[in-house]
Amino acid sequence: MPGEIELLEQELAQWLGAAGAVATGFGRGALALALETIGVEQADVLAPDFICAQVPAAVRWATGRPVPYPVERDLGVNPAPFRGAFTPKTKAAIVPHFFGRVQPRIEDLAAICHERGAALVEDCALALGARLGDRQAGTFGDAAVFSFTKSDWCYGGGAAVFYSAKWLEWARNLRARRGRHGRRRALCYGLLRGADWEANRPSRARLAEFTGRLAERCAAMLLPAFATGNFFDAGTMDAVLPRFAARRARGILRHLAATQAAQRGACQRLATALASAPGACRPFWARQEGESAAFYLLWAEMGSASELRERAAGHGRTLRLTWPAYEMPWTEPSPAVRELAGRLLFLEVHPRLSERETQRLVDGLQKV
Repeated sequence: MPGEIELLEQELAQWLGAAGAVATGFGRGALALALETIGVEQADVLAPDFICAQVPAAVRWATGRPVPYPVERDLGVNPAPFRGAFTPKTKAAIVPHFFGRVQPRIEDLAAICHERGAALVEDCALALGARLGDRQAGTFGDAAVFSFTKSDWCYGGGAAVFYSAKWLEWARNLRARRGRHGRRRALCYGLLRGADWEANRPSRARLAEFTGRLAERCAAMLLPAFATGNFFDAGTMDAVLPRFAARRARGILRHLAATQAAQRGACQRLATALASAPGACRPFWARQEGESAAFYLLWAEMGSASELRERAAGHGRTLRLTWPAYEMPWTEPSPAVRELAGRLLFLEVHPRLSERETQRLVDGLQKV
């Protein structure tokens, strides 16, 4: 009888119509595993210039060389400069679906990769359940990677999905050889993510922030990796997925439709309230059909994003800066990326965000 991990892999692969999936301890591990499976050793791997630093780190873990291509100010990817970034040594390209929206020209990007003989790896860490037309994020490329911790509270958890049976077998063999760490690290990480997730409830923000800091100090005593820098960086590339995390990830998949419906309702209330009470920020883009509603993007109109975040924190409101979340630039940032880094913020939308909490959040945004 299959266990929790095997069931998660089967359910995710069946949902996407893939050959199979391989569960990992974290999303970054899923990406490293996918790139190792493709075989990017000493090869070039295209990666966006605006992305979490763990993405180029995964490329280097797989002994590849990350090569940047530009992201537009609207978080889209223009096929022309994307094509221009290819080199004779390009073996793969990583294309992210930013903050729950499938790249509008993903099919063009996939065609370019096919034309150049490179594998397309979709980074779906922020896009579980997002669609373009009738196709799910993760079904346009040769492989896709997911991170359950960015979809809902989970004790760690990532997965690499493959559409080639040969790659699937190689990936399973690689995980068997490389996977070493898991349970205690994933548990600490999950507890911290849980406190972080609950901090997005405006009614609990101050308590959750205090609890989260206390939990972070306790985790640092158990695992030294949590004691230095940002706890988001404490996951490893070679972690395996514990069974209890797989059980939680299966629950995320099972209740995804209901969760997203609740998040869409919360986002609509936010959009309506912000439109009738403009303040220091505005919605970054209008919501589209098929977009995941787990994130709500805001554009700082008055002052910088970092200033707005600090003022919001003083009123008990939790806003996220995209730049710290995406670490320091791993390549020379373009003017578009500099503007994104200075002005873009986001909220992780809690599915149980009430109307009262929504209004409290908007009131706080007006005050800053």
